[in-house]
Amino acid sequence: MSKLTPNQNKTIEEYWSDLDGLKKQLRYREWELLNAYQETDTNIGGGKANRISDTTGNKAIILAEDKNYQYLKNIITTLEQYYKELDHDQKTIVDMRYFDKTECYEWQNIADKLYMSTYRVLRKRNALIDETARRLGWV
Repeated sequence: MSKLTPNQNKTIEEYWSDLDGLKKQLRYREWELLNAYQETDTNIGGGKANRISDTTGNKAIILAEDKNYQYLKNIITTLEQYYKELDHDQKTIVDMRYFDKTECYEWQNIADKLYMSTYRVLRKRNALIDETARRLGWV
């Protein structure tokens, strides 16, 4: 039995539907963080900087400290890892309902493709949503 609200179910379905959009947001956020405006130092010959001079280390620190970047990265890695572990039926549900942008498949179409009832497809979808929420740490 799901402990999620209808709004949380909808949000998780939106994550699955817009995985490519989430990846674009992550890349943009990374670019935004690493290419932020930095004032030039006019204190030439002054004291030492408080950051290390390792550019790769600085990039890693900047990305690790940003909560929005880490949130998006967590969602993307969770969905990608979970998708790899899905069985054939659940992958078909995800592919047809969330990933296919050319068609708008109804639950009955997916049930016909999988040779099962609509209720069984919806139960599999609910299990998918519940497990995604568990892996994201929502329950």
